[in-house]
Amino acid sequence: MKPMITIFCTLLFISGCSSSPDGMPGSSDNSGPPSKWFEIGHYEAITGNDVKDNTVLSEWYGEAEINRTSYLQGFAKGQDELCQPEKIADLAKTNKEFPASCNSVPNAEQLKNNWQQLIEK
Repeated sequence: MKPMITIFCTLLFISGCSSSPDGMPGSSDNSGPPSKWFEIGHYEAITGNDVKDNTVLSEWYGEAEINRTSYLQGFAKGQDELCQPEKIADLAKTNKEFPASCNSVPNAEQLKNNWQQLIEK
């Protein structure tokens, strides 16, 4: 009986010490803070930048391993925040460029047309 308890306690301890599959908190669920790559993707999108490939990300941030999934999830969240008709209209009214991060959203053509109309006024 004692060996069974020891094995059970060992397994319980090991499972409690495990992290998410990629080692990044918040990448597989919403229980922790967002990962570094989620934050980078989010920032790229809300500042109007286009999505970057892993080579560029590696060069810019000096890291060989990129958590692409977290980066793209953060980028999508940033797009959701920025690529709204009201925000695009505000950019147009202040003569700002159409954000590259909004070029790949489903309603990009409509957003760009509305932006163009306001720029031309």
